[in-house]
This record gives sequence, C-alpha cells and structure tokens, in this order.
Amino acid sequence: MRGENVTPFSLLHAVSLLTHTSRVHKFRRALECTVTPGCHVVEFGAGTGVLSMLAARLGAGQVTALEVNRRSVDYARKAVQLNGLSDTVTVVEGHFADFCLSEGADILVCEMLSSIMLVEPQVPACRHGVSHVLRAGGTVLPASATVYLVPVECPGVLHRFAVEGLIFPPAPQTVDHGVARDLADLVPVVHFDFGDPDTPLHVEHRVQFEVADRGTVHGLLGMFDATLTDDIVLQMEDGWRELFLPLEAPVQVDRGDLLEVRVAYTPGEPASLELDARTK
Repeated sequence: MRGENVTPFSLLHAVSLLTHTSRVHKFRRALECTVTPGCHVVEFGAGTGVLSMLAARLGAGQVTALEVNRRSVDYARKAVQLNGLSDTVTVVEGHFADFCLSEGADILVCEMLSSIMLVEPQVPACRHGVSHVLRAGGTVLPASATVYLVPVECPGVLHRFAVEGLIFPPAPQTVDHGVARDLADLVPVVHFDFGDPDTPLHVEHRVQFEVADRGTVHGLLGMFDATLTDDIVLQMEDGWRELFLPLEAPVQVDRGDLLEVRVAYTPGEPASLELDARTK
C-alpha cells in the first residue's frame, strides 16, 4: 500500500524549513482565512509542527499533527509543550496511509510539496486524506499545484556524474536558479487538484516545445506553483529548488525545431520517472 511513499527527510531537514519564512508566512495567512473557532485540523508530514501550532494559535479546537519520522515527532512534541499548546495539538507518529478518522476533520494541511511532485508523497497523501480524514466540504491546504517543464542546456550538472575517472548514471538533481540555459518557453504539464479524491496517482504526458535557440538539450527543469487560497500562491522562491531531469542521451536542437517530450512518473516515487525526448 505504501510503496515508496514515506517522507524521506531527516529532522535536520525539517528544522531547516523553519528558515523558509515566506513559506511559513503564506501558510499562516491561509490558515487565518480557513481556521474557525473550535475546528479540527489535521496535518500530514508535520515535521517540526510549526503549521499545526499556528493553526492552534489561530483558534482551532483540536489539531492532529502526523509525522512519520520519530526524531521529528519527538522534536515537535517538545515544541508544542514549549509553546503551551499541549491541550490543543497532539503529535502522532505514523504514516498517512494508516491514518483515518471516523468523524472528519475540517481542514487538512499537507506540505509535502516538491518540484513536479516527484520526490515527496503530496499527491497520494492528499488523496488519502480527502477520502479517509477530511469531512465532506472540508478544506485542503494547499488546494492545488501546477507543474511546469522547460528543456535546458546544463552540462555542469552532468559533470557531477563523472568523479575520479568513474562514471555514474545521471539522476534527477536539485539545482540553483540560473545554472541552466533555457532552450524554449516554460510549459505547464500537469495540474493537481489536492481536494479531488480521484486525482491520478500516475502522470503520463507528451509535451511539445518550440526551440528558441540552438543548443544541446541535456534534460528538463521542473518547477511548480501551488495555490493555498485564491490570492495566496506558493512559488519556487518560497524555499524550493528547481529539479533537473537528465535525458538518457542529449538532443541537439536548432531554433524553430519542435521538441516532443514524454514524461511519466508516479508522484512520491522518484524511481518511477521516465523521460524521453526527440525532435519532430
């Protein structure tokens, strides 16, 4: 049932997310719009518990913070106690797939977002939560996300896979903005509605790009934006890095070429990624 859908990050990673202040601030603003006095909030992938504690501070009557990493669970429990919120926030150790509520929660918070939704199980977690945790008409934060791809020339990243005369198979890598040269316009590939219990658990699309400049396509860069509320949108600069997806073989392109890309993956399972590109 679980497959690879276990949050792979350590306590050190969870604590580091506290420095992404714009991300936390946007979630607080969204919670201000959705939390009502006495409501029940459930958070999947709670990490340090920061979003759960903000919900409690904003008037939630009951907050359940679910986290699979035991060290993060211990840390979040200490933070809850330190902030005097033990009467409201309960930190539970467990996997989202094993968590159900007979009486549905009012709000589901799930911040397991990653570029193209490949690495973390945001999609299956929300799908499970909508079906087994959230009451009918309840709110999911974030509500949706759109994934974008762009073909790029990025030889520097490929150099990571040649070390001391040894060669390694290229694998997806997070990269800093600007490390790659775009060879076409950014194109939306897939939209995920996190409130839809039938959100597809597998993605497969063919996308066509019109090449803007001569070069070598070494792979594609993936990125996303996510809607919390109508006027609050999470963007890459709120603490995420772009994801470089290497092609098995580089493709030479010229201005005006049409590059067709097939991308397939199961969200939350990085090893499922399939990527093919050819000019038409």
